[in-house]
Amino acid sequence: MKKRLSTVLLMWARCLLIYFLAELIAFNTSSGKNVNAQMNHVITENFQNISVRKLFSIINQKTAVTFVFDARSINPDTVVRINARSLTADNILDSLAEKLNWSFKKLGNTITVKSNPQSRIQGVPGQLADPARHRGTETAADTFRVSGTVKDTLGTPLVGVTVQVKDAAGGTVTDRNGHYTIQAGPNAALVFSYIGFNRRETSVGGNNHLDVTLSSSASGLNEIVVVGYGTEKRATLAGSIATVSGKEIKDQPVANLSNALAGRLSGVRITQSGGKPGMASSITIRAASTWNNADPLYVIDGVVRDKFAFDALDPSEVDNISILKDGASAAVYGSRAANGVILVTTRQGKEGNTAISYSGSVGVEKPIRIPEAQNAYNQALTINDALRIDNTPTNDARYYSPDELDYFKTHNWNWIDEAWKNPVTTRHSLSVSGGSPKVRYFMNGTYFYATGSFNKLDFRKNTLRASVDADITSNLTASLNVSMDVRNDQKPYWRYDNDGDNMQDLYKAFLFRTQSVPPYINGKLNGTYVEWSPLAITEGQTGYNKKKFANYNTIATLRYKVPFVPGLELKVMFNKYSRTDFVKQFSLPYELSVFKRTGEHNHIVTDELESVKTRNDGEFLYESYDNQEAYQLDGYISYNRAFGPHKLSALLVYEQAESNGNNFNGQRNNFVSPSIDQLFAGSAASQFANGGGWEDGRASYIGRLNYNYADKYILEGAFRYDGSVKFSTSRRWGFFPSMSAIWRISEEPFFKDNVRFVNDLKLRSTIALIGNDAVGGWQWMQRYNVANGAVFGGITSGITPGSLSNPDITWEKSVSWNGGLDAYMLGGKLNFSADVFRTHTYDILGARQQSVPSTFGATLPAENYGVINAKGFELSARYNGAVNKHFSYYVSGNFGYATNEVKVQDQPVNQRAYKSIIGYNMDRIWGYEATGIIRTQADLDALPAGYTIFGQKPELGMLNYRDLRGAVDDKPDGKIDDNDAQYIANYSNPPINYGIALGCTWKGLGLDLLFQGLAGSKTMIDVRYVQTRTEETNFSYWNDHWTPENPNAAFPRAARNTADDASTFWLRNGSFLRLKNVNLSYDLPKALVKRSGLAAVRVFFIGTNLLLLEDHVKVRDPEAASLRSYPLMKNYTFGLNITL
Repeated sequence: MKKRLSTVLLMWARCLLIYFLAELIAFNTSSGKNVNAQMNHVITENFQNISVRKLFSIINQKTAVTFVFDARSINPDTVVRINARSLTADNILDSLAEKLNWSFKKLGNTITVKSNPQSRIQGVPGQLADPARHRGTETAADTFRVSGTVKDTLGTPLVGVTVQVKDAAGGTVTDRNGHYTIQAGPNAALVFSYIGFNRRETSVGGNNHLDVTLSSSASGLNEIVVVGYGTEKRATLAGSIATVSGKEIKDQPVANLSNALAGRLSGVRITQSGGKPGMASSITIRAASTWNNADPLYVIDGVVRDKFAFDALDPSEVDNISILKDGASAAVYGSRAANGVILVTTRQGKEGNTAISYSGSVGVEKPIRIPEAQNAYNQALTINDALRIDNTPTNDARYYSPDELDYFKTHNWNWIDEAWKNPVTTRHSLSVSGGSPKVRYFMNGTYFYATGSFNKLDFRKNTLRASVDADITSNLTASLNVSMDVRNDQKPYWRYDNDGDNMQDLYKAFLFRTQSVPPYINGKLNGTYVEWSPLAITEGQTGYNKKKFANYNTIATLRYKVPFVPGLELKVMFNKYSRTDFVKQFSLPYELSVFKRTGEHNHIVTDELESVKTRNDGEFLYESYDNQEAYQLDGYISYNRAFGPHKLSALLVYEQAESNGNNFNGQRNNFVSPSIDQLFAGSAASQFANGGGWEDGRASYIGRLNYNYADKYILEGAFRYDGSVKFSTSRRWGFFPSMSAIWRISEEPFFKDNVRFVNDLKLRSTIALIGNDAVGGWQWMQRYNVANGAVFGGITSGITPGSLSNPDITWEKSVSWNGGLDAYMLGGKLNFSADVFRTHTYDILGARQQSVPSTFGATLPAENYGVINAKGFELSARYNGAVNKHFSYYVSGNFGYATNEVKVQDQPVNQRAYKSIIGYNMDRIWGYEATGIIRTQADLDALPAGYTIFGQKPELGMLNYRDLRGAVDDKPDGKIDDNDAQYIANYSNPPINYGIALGCTWKGLGLDLLFQGLAGSKTMIDVRYVQTRTEETNFSYWNDHWTPENPNAAFPRAARNTADDASTFWLRNGSFLRLKNVNLSYDLPKALVKRSGLAAVRVFFIGTNLLLLEDHVKVRDPEAASLRSYPLMKNYTFGLNITL
């Protein structure tokens, strides 16, 4: 039944699309041709002393066209005289345009009338029956000087207010005292405009002195914010919601949308741990309150999606992003809202002429920081020191002899310099939008391409979106939104690169390749020592690893405003989504050249070829297919009505969603030819195939009721009743309610009359119960594993029990409270927001610390028992200012602090108290408290007799640690071992995130700067590993290691094949502040652009990750996961925007 419903609705959506396209084509072709023909129809009438209103009525009767105009600028009672009796409709409009300086634009059956601005309008004798009735018709001789002062509602003079005569060119601005002087006629109107204040129009009325007071617009209060299943004005919003507009990020040269958001949102931590093409950032809202999946929920155009779909969006197709941080805002998403919700609204068409916009950019990337490796000479010295520490005999061939050391003083080869090339990014975006009052449309296509830092490594993304909104009747609107994206991720095949496609291990191979061996000798790949070369991989000789992801999405919507019940609206939305993933890995053998070696210990490679060898890491072709399908069906009933000062809004939604997927993979080995990368060309002898499938489903009932009294007191209640097949029938349904309240203090008479510099002050509070079902499904049923075993001398397939079932598992639940304050001051120039939150999460799903005998035959199931609390606060502020009409500026900042505390989590049996995580945050760092390097004999002699460090007698150059406790009690026991470890840092993830943005505009030139910072965490630098193999080198920091000749070195001795344990010696402050984004743009003058037949042209430069202003790690980028991570990139992008 559900599949049949899905099929029928999909067919309906396709038919609706065809209808819309046909309607659109008809509107832009047939309708346009008919109107043109009608406008050439001759009209015979007496046009002497006729009003414009009468003329429009006659043309409407003869041609069926409709006139649309703004009565504030177009006076339909203006009387004109046209000396002719037979004219076409076009002739009549041409005459009006000439006489009244009006313009007419045709769009379908509608003609829009506008008044053109001018310096003065000359009276035309005998043409205008009553010139005084048409405003702005004074001649230059009629004008006189008008002066005055412009102040705000507090009586403060406003500097830089633009003053213009309406419908006239030019104007003036107020001085430092708010004073202005301008020439105007007695019947003219003056227009006063200023950033952050309401535009005011005042009639001169023959006065030569006009003082004007401007009121604050507090425009942020009227901002429409997207919330769950609807929108709200910022002024009446109770929840903690951070927003980013599409305009802020539309030109960002990013492969994934998450990479464009860092530093822009308070309380949202966004980190990018590597710079491989196509690599996305992680997003965490506030503090994690579970040890399970803490990812937020993603909703795109009202449809629940995942982060993969979110990152597929191109910035050019995004209209708005809202981050629902508090429980009440997210509660309408119920069982999936505990970690916050990210709502995305894509762009839609708007009424108006067709606008075609193109944006193109090209960028070059450079690594922020590549750790420096030891050169050949220093590596040789380090290896020799390590061998001596290990008491290796001096005749051991692993030592570098004096002649070899002399050779490597002047011979060195940097492998990463050989392979590295700075990546290039290319982006092209084309959009078309417009529409009539009845049909609106938007289409957008984007192509993004990024090369990698190595050959055979790149990423491509193509996106396409089209949306149509059609008013079928005055009350019925149909919408269709169709989108697709295709991503291609290509890299060379590398058998050890099993880190989620981040290319970390291949990057490490180049970084640590010994610099005592040349990459090429006589043009041949050098495989001396280990008989492999990373350059063979980047040249494509080892094969490839290609991935292709394709997403297809359709959303069809019907909205009906019930005409006989004011404020009642019905809506139905259906979404159909499919995704296909294809992976193809081809591994091939490759040839390497091995050259003869010389030197006393054979460490010097000559150019004499010794042999050619084949490296075979497995010759095979592997392919996998993964298909997913999903649908979501929503039915809405909403009611919005005002009864005097009382406003009431209500919403009821039924939502049903199902998804399923299946996968298949197979492999064959030993191919007849490396040029045939198809499965049929491989041997069937050792082939294998595998596959599987899954399904999920849920049904939900959502409700919301909002009462607003005079925009002063606002109460709202909401709920979601969720059912999910992840849980048993007895635990399947959950109820998630929320409550919120607002008090706008600024609307109170005692405040409004006395605190006039504050335009709006609001207190708000919310509380909600929300859930998290991001856990493995079907744990309430007994599961079995398929395995092979020996039966009577043969191998037979069978099944074995998996984890025991637990029919009582259910949602994780969070009680979330949020309190906030919002203030708009100084006429909207300054706004400020503060939030405080507390979250109590319980019933966290996890395995108990229990043990069963091996003969039990199964593992115990997970249970809902854990408890974690989270808390924090957030601040944000913005100031908008202007020096004059040409120069404006803004400064904004955001700050967020969030942490958590584990209250209930099983600990190992008989665990000592110092190891417990209870009462602390989840991401503490475990290690040893280092006391420093044992540098001198005096340091060594000061140690207790019998003292050992991890079972070894202390020696000079070793790291020493604090002896804290023994195996039984918390007293020093004269040795360093596992009992001396402890938590040495509170946070490995930054609890503090902040951002600073500032910018200005001046005569078409714009500059925006964005700074991103994370603070409060510690990080363990991983330079502590010492590699003493000939074929691999170390970080250059080990050049300053302890030796008897260098006792004050920065690093301990280079002990052979050992690594010092994690300790405070290697701990660094993980805080950083970077210049995340620079955007410099210039809008070409409109007069110049219009002469070229264009509407607008902008050129821009965007720089990303340009500077690190605070950095304590030094040895690597502080945001990178490790020294071995593919480096983060600086990006320098130049682009062009053109609008037709």
